[in-house]
Amino acid sequence: MRRRKWLAVIAVILAAVAFIFIRTYDGRPGAIPSAEEAAAAINQYEPEADAEVVLDRIRLDDRQLFVPYVSGRGTHGMGFLKWEKGEWKVTRVDPGGSPELRILDHSNPSERYIVWNINPQEQMEQIRFYLIRERNAGMSSGIYYYTPRVQMEETADLTKRPYGALPFPEDWADILREEKRMNQALPGGVLDQLFSGMPSRHAMLQMGWFPDYAEDAPPPRGYSKSGDEDTEFLWILDEPNLEKPGLTTGED
Repeated sequence: MRRRKWLAVIAVILAAVAFIFIRTYDGRPGAIPSAEEAAAAINQYEPEADAEVVLDRIRLDDRQLFVPYVSGRGTHGMGFLKWEKGEWKVTRVDPGGSPELRILDHSNPSERYIVWNINPQEQMEQIRFYLIRERNAGMSSGIYYYTPRVQMEETADLTKRPYGALPFPEDWADILREEKRMNQALPGGVLDQLFSGMPSRHAMLQMGWFPDYAEDAPPPRGYSKSGDEDTEFLWILDEPNLEKPGLTTGED
């Protein structure tokens, strides 16, 4: 009798383990969807997307896809698909197409992509992407610190194709790691931060982009976005705030 009870308990445990395994195991990602399948999935997720022409299906990693598309209205948008529970599922649709940062792994700064899909009618010839860390100095717990300005640039040529997925530069990822280490090592509490005028050193970092247009391009349009937990917005930068190589402001 006791043996039967133990067998019943073991059977229940095995059934529970099998159920959890089936619910959580994604399996090896299958073949990426065709252009037609990707467009249909995007439109099912967001009917207003009206995806008509899929320009490409780009693997960001083995389980995530970037799908730039053109709508029936001629606008350029972006779809994002992820392999979940044994199938490719749309996780987000951006009907705009302006550059953004797509985060694949929140614990690893290197696991990111800058993605975009610009309408050629805007006659944008190039995008300049920037990571900027502003100069800063102060004192905390009797210790002086100084953070030099950093301005890193990457460019994307839009004359060949209007969309792209740029792997996050490793030197940019190193800056994010360095900033995290500095904030963890910086002594002092809330009062020190308030009197130093710098409540958060993370605010010193910004990532953004600057568009270069053709001479006869129409007036630039505005951009608006909505995102999810895996999206980080990139701000359009003002050129006066960008330092040119070989020039300094006299602060260093």
